[in-house]
Amino acid sequence: RNRVAEMDCRARSSLRATASTSAAPRARRLDVRCMARKPTRLSQNKKRAKLRDNAEKARRTKLRRELNSRSTAPGELTPQQRVDAADHEARRWLGQHFLIDHSVILDALDAAAVTDGDRILEIGPGTGNLTVELVKAGAVITAVEKDRNLADKLRTQYDGDDAVTVHEADFLKWNVAREFEDVTAKVAELNAVGADERGVYPGDAHRAKVVANIPYNITTDILKQLLPMGDTFRDMVFMFQEEVARRLIRADSGASDYRPMSVRVHYYSEPYYIRPVTASCFDPPPNVESCLVGFRPKPRRELPALRGTEKQFFSFVQACFAQKRKMLKNNLRAVCDDEVIAAALEDLGRDEKTRAQQLTMEEYVRLFNFVRLKGVGRRESELSSRVQSAEKESKTLRERRSRVERATSRLVAQAVGRDVLDEEDDDDEGIVEV
Repeated sequence: RNRVAEMDCRARSSLRATASTSAAPRARRLDVRCMARKPTRLSQNKKRAKLRDNAEKARRTKLRRELNSRSTAPGELTPQQRVDAADHEARRWLGQHFLIDHSVILDALDAAAVTDGDRILEIGPGTGNLTVELVKAGAVITAVEKDRNLADKLRTQYDGDDAVTVHEADFLKWNVAREFEDVTAKVAELNAVGADERGVYPGDAHRAKVVANIPYNITTDILKQLLPMGDTFRDMVFMFQEEVARRLIRADSGASDYRPMSVRVHYYSEPYYIRPVTASCFDPPPNVESCLVGFRPKPRRELPALRGTEKQFFSFVQACFAQKRKMLKNNLRAVCDDEVIAAALEDLGRDEKTRAQQLTMEEYVRLFNFVRLKGVGRRESELSSRVQSAEKESKTLRERRSRVERATSRLVAQAVGRDVLDEEDDDDEGIVEV
């Protein structure tokens, strides 16, 4: 306390002297007071928890370094050494956090079951820690890197290697379908013969895979682009933020973190959790905890049937989640009337107090199809009534138009006839009877 008080007095006196000397002669003297911040006192429990966390981080760092040194061959760079050798300053605005834990890299390859000859899409290869292991597994890699510096280094590293193709591009603006159209065509050709006696389509095994440590700020956009491509990709393994991944792969409804994106993920794929990844596994470490999460996209033939387009379905789901605090029937009033809402909830076996986050993906498909069926019937009746009214209106207009045309023709005929009579009279005036 005496030290704090002494610091407070020194700071106050120095600031007063500075204010008095720097101010103008006629200016008003400023009385500036600076209160020294008192040190934060931690409770014994918090101190013990902090010590435990620091010890756990140190243990994991030591274990990671030992695993990296053991798992790499003699003369080969470790993931940390490869990041250091790249001499690249991570750009936070690109979401660059380079993976340096060799065990996590191997777990990602095991989850995707990468084998010799597999076609792999890697988004954001960075310094190439994951790319090296994919090349060892015998995969054919298509890497998309937005950072020009890292893309040039990867091209130089794999110059002359046909197994690695590096594209310098923004993945969200890159044409994935065109790059993998040969895979899609081959799968469609093999599946054209139909399923075998076990019900397995032969072309599904030739689909490509995705293994990537993607930036966390574009995870949703990447999923929206890749998950509908079930006829092209069969396994996807991504590095996700832990909280986001738990929310997306949640299969049970009713939780507060259940979102429309959860419905989209389960509509297009079968998500599964692989393992947690701590912040110490990255360089630089992110401010959040991470995890490996996988997706098995469904082929188009296995998607639930919809009475409409997929865009209409997800717009409908988004409307149901428009106001989460409200009941589902209140959100549905923007789409259909109360009679259809009551009948739809009764068809689902739900009460009137049901909220949007309580329905599963299958229930949303049933709800959408039911509303579309009732809405289409009502629209057809409205359309028929409008057609009948239009026919009546057109008949009235036709009759009115015919009356106008007849009246106009009479007037024209009368005018023409009068002119003719006048001309005949004029001609008679020039004739002399004998």
